[in-house]
Amino acid sequence: DERNAKLVAQIAHCASGDFYRERFEELGIDPTSITSIADLGQIPILVDPKIHRTLQEESQLNAAHPFGSHLTVDPTDVVSVSSTSGTTGDPTFYAFTNQDVAVTDALWQRALRFVGVRPGDRVLHGFGLSMYLAGIPLIRAMERMGVTPIPVGAEAGTQKLLRMLELTRPTVLACTPSYAEHLLERAPEVLGKKAAELGIEKIICAGEPGAGLPAVRNKLQAGWGATVYDMLGGAHGIMMASCGHAGCFRMHVLGDDYSVSTDLVDPTSKEPLEIEDGITGERVKTSLEWQAQPPLRYSVGDVYQVFTSPCESGIEGKSIRVMGRVDDLLIVKGVKLYPAAVKNVVNTFVPEVTGELRIVLDGPPPRVTPPLRLKIETAASGDPAAAASLTGRIAAAMHDRLTVRPEIQLVPAGSLARSSHKTQLVEVLEGGSSQ
Repeated sequence: DERNAKLVAQIAHCASGDFYRERFEELGIDPTSITSIADLGQIPILVDPKIHRTLQEESQLNAAHPFGSHLTVDPTDVVSVSSTSGTTGDPTFYAFTNQDVAVTDALWQRALRFVGVRPGDRVLHGFGLSMYLAGIPLIRAMERMGVTPIPVGAEAGTQKLLRMLELTRPTVLACTPSYAEHLLERAPEVLGKKAAELGIEKIICAGEPGAGLPAVRNKLQAGWGATVYDMLGGAHGIMMASCGHAGCFRMHVLGDDYSVSTDLVDPTSKEPLEIEDGITGERVKTSLEWQAQPPLRYSVGDVYQVFTSPCESGIEGKSIRVMGRVDDLLIVKGVKLYPAAVKNVVNTFVPEVTGELRIVLDGPPPRVTPPLRLKIETAASGDPAAAASLTGRIAAAMHDRLTVRPEIQLVPAGSLARSSHKTQLVEVLEGGSSQ
């Protein structure tokens, strides 16, 4: 099996570096005993974001580079670098060799073709351009497949991005779902016309849950007059994309030849889970063909639902739905829910609400002191009768779908901060940090 052969070579490459070799020795595992994808469950999670940042600190002190002591190539072989946003701490850096760049290009192009982007299409790029995985790497991949990227970037701000959209007339917009919502709201004010008049046919979203939530996707598609696609990946041989079918809210796994991206463990015990249709757990990734900092049993803390059955459009193969993050989980009177699920319920009330909301907690998650408190934006906030009706209906819908009845504070439309990157849905009071 080609994937197993790639895994054996990848583990040998990992074990050539001090970090992975020492971890195998500590665990008493002979790396040569891992000969198939099925054997990966014998290895616990070796790296997570906290460990990754610790390794970065070590390499900054001891090796004069920021890529972590799990770097398995000479630092001079690193030709590209990306990072996380760093909104909740120091950014996590991802290094690429020439081969890693080629893998990333191939998978971005595979995903773009999957959603119907073709050479000659103009794509307005509204993700963060700087160090982000969907920034310069996506621009580079589009150029190399003959697509015309318009690299405005989220950093340019809403007014410039909308003006450039009007001037360059792209058919594809690429940005986070929350930014697509914000642009939808601002287009009439900035351009004097609705978003649906701007000629966008496809919206490519990534970076946060949203495009895979029925109510959010429906809101964007209705407002823009475009088909919304969800994507995930950009490094380590991982790529997933939705198919655009009206009834399908999954992302199809497109990079199985380059990575193991659907292994799950129990979020609490970290024990491996047997993959069966519809199972949910913490995703652990392993690259099959990566040179710099290859992830081997690496968890970034995402919670996936994995499907093995064909999707609603009949496409076979594994597909996934991102449920949230392990550290985003909220537990209210024993009921487990993720902020994205709350947002999806609230968005079913658009246009009575804008879709913007915050979950207000007295302390850090997961435990929530009842009731679950929500701030929700609406134009009805100044009308007592309309407000009472709306809060009652939202609370009933939350109870019906999520078995939680929240306490709702309606706030004026436009009063909650917008972001061109990822919207923070959770506010933690008493000196806690937002999630």
